Amino acid sequence: MPPFSSRLVVRNLVTTADTAPFSFGVGAGECLALLGNRGADLSAVADALVGQRPLLDGNVMVGGIDVSGRPPLTRMCGLWGARDPLFAHLTVFHNLLFPLRVRGIARAEAADRARQAMALLGLEGLGHVRPAALDAEQVLRAGLARVMVCAPPVIVLDDPFAPLSADRRGMMRNFLGRLIRARDLCVVMATCDRDDALVVGDRIAFFDGAEHLQTGAAADLFDRPACDRVATGFAGANALTGRVSYIEEDVAVIRLPDGLTVQAMAAPGLAEDSLCTVCVRPDRIATLFPARPGAMGSLATDDGESAMLPAVLVDMRHMGTYIRMRMRLSNGDELLVRRPPLQIVCGVEPGRPALLAWQAGQAIAFPFRHEMR
Repeated sequence: MPPFSSRLVVRNLVTTADTAPFSFGVGAGECLALLGNRGADLSAVADALVGQRPLLDGNVMVGGIDVSGRPPLTRMCGLWGARDPLFAHLTVFHNLLFPLRVRGIARAEAADRARQAMALLGLEGLGHVRPAALDAEQVLRAGLARVMVCAPPVIVLDDPFAPLSADRRGMMRNFLGRLIRARDLCVVMATCDRDDALVVGDRIAFFDGAEHLQTGAAADLFDRPACDRVATGFAGANALTGRVSYIEEDVAVIRLPDGLTVQAMAAPGLAEDSLCTVCVRPDRIATLFPARPGAMGSLATDDGESAMLPAVLVDMRHMGTYIRMRMRLSNGDELLVRRPPLQIVCGVEPGRPALLAWQAGQAIAFPFRHEMR
């Protein structure tokens, strides 16, 4: 099978009415993960890329060729997903032969390419088997082989791991990542599972419904989210509503309900005396359980960067690699906190008073969306 080396460039793509266009590029040996909370909206993007859904705007370039108006068969983009199952009446081998014969490939060459694809995907000995006799992982491998046997410059995967159990899902993520690098595949993968995107994707395009919010490496989305929806939806950040007291050197001082004060980095567009959403990740919150009740006042940290917030531990769960704590502030807001197991002292249980704090650089204050124009 020939190596895959073409590049996909998509400009000003619009697949759903009333959404802003977005652009992206994917090179050989790379995977762009489309991550969102609604699978149907991601499937619409996948269908538009391969020509199964008309573009409302924009164009799709493969290897410098505009394929926007081409039908699926000549689009140079192959699609695999649960919505495109294997042919139940054909064996695995004949499922791989079918797309080659449709494209006019001679029988001998088609058979040779089908055998190569089966070997590459670990399907030796299963050529005579029909899909009903395959397990979920074998079906996925056969589906990938059916796409790859035609050597499309671009492969689009629509939630490929959905049918797999948790242990097989993790193994196939690693397998696909190795395959992409070894074969220089150019892959776009739609998924609603963040771990899929983190393990397989070199970059991630994050969506809220049909709306594209941000594209970047995982570190960009974690540490430099474009808006509060990326911070909370992708990075799992806590969100608190407050009013900006003042901004000094990009650090905003925010007053929460009941007079509690916190600090955060000011996102673009944040203005003094405006409502804001403060986003802070659970692993960025320092937690102190004072031994003396008198230590529960609103104190300052040694560097003066942030106030400590009085809270009460509501719930605590051991998650294996970390402790997940749910804290309730005095104003009724709740925050999730993640701490390493060794940092939790004995005797800590629900109802225990605590102090919470974070440095200003560990949180971001975004303009409140209802106030954004």
